[in-house]
Amino acid sequence: MRVLFQSKSFAIFKKKIKQLRLGLAVLFVALFVAFFSQKIMAYSLIDDSIEESAPTEKTFEQQFLDSNTAISRWLVSFTDGIDLFLVGPQLKSARNDTRATIQNSTFTTQNGSPGNQTAISFSPRLPNLEQYWNLKFTSYDDQTDNRASENNLARQAPRETNYGATIGLFKSIGKVRAKFQPRIELQNPLKISHSLAFETVLSNDNFQINPKLDFFVNATTGAGVFQALNFNFKLIETVSLTLINEGTYEEKTYKYSATNGFSLGKSISETDALAYSLLFFSNNNAQYHLESYSTSISWYHLIYKKILDLQLSTHLSFGREWNFIGQAGLSLQLTLHY
Repeated sequence: MRVLFQSKSFAIFKKKIKQLRLGLAVLFVALFVAFFSQKIMAYSLIDDSIEESAPTEKTFEQQFLDSNTAISRWLVSFTDGIDLFLVGPQLKSARNDTRATIQNSTFTTQNGSPGNQTAISFSPRLPNLEQYWNLKFTSYDDQTDNRASENNLARQAPRETNYGATIGLFKSIGKVRAKFQPRIELQNPLKISHSLAFETVLSNDNFQINPKLDFFVNATTGAGVFQALNFNFKLIETVSLTLINEGTYEEKTYKYSATNGFSLGKSISETDALAYSLLFFSNNNAQYHLESYSTSISWYHLIYKKILDLQLSTHLSFGREWNFIGQAGLSLQLTLHY
């Protein structure tokens, strides 16, 4: 004779699972009905207006804009549906700032072969569920990537593919912005990294100071700390100068890496800008020394309505491993925003 023992807590858990399955089913059915009802309404409007005016063929520009708008609205409605499903009634009517970007990068160097890479970033926002946190999915380690300012000026190498999800917890302490970001790397086995960062901006009309302190730990480099103290001067209305001072210490390798230099930015128009930079890279392995230095010119161009932009960069790098003989390189980044 078989005896089944089932605790009260397990019964409640099964009930919650059934409710969750039912809720998901209702959500997908609602999305399905909403999608086809919109299609039917659109076709009915077309039928009603076909006698009033002849159909006009859309240009490629209009088709591109319509498709971008449709995808953006779908992402917002999808995250809104999840938000209300998890919370229940709507608690606040804040704007949903769900964002997604697709970036394609092409690189070539003097003594290397050309390469191409596509990076994806998806940051869903749930206004009713979140207060100080957000969720982000990326195909690369965005925390490590953001610690190097040269990646924003003139990226010289493709990102390392590293799929993962990050939960950002944000809190303002006076004028200091604190954020804690655990990240799960989708590898076999799974890896977890953490980052606790503090950042602020002190500014007046023509001057800014941007100090930042970031404590991090991951499976590859162990514990570490990143610090930055960057200065920005507004020389004239369209020209600014940024002094870059950054350093990173990694506990596993006892390595301290420093980046020092400057970047001169010039705004040409509402859609174009140029940046000239000179950076010096040093480390203490085995003793503190100059590892390399690099000069670059980058051109940023907004192609279409904050939806599509490109950045073309050319650089000349002088590294210790090449006996400080210049190595030229070129990179092109095309980014699509939703």
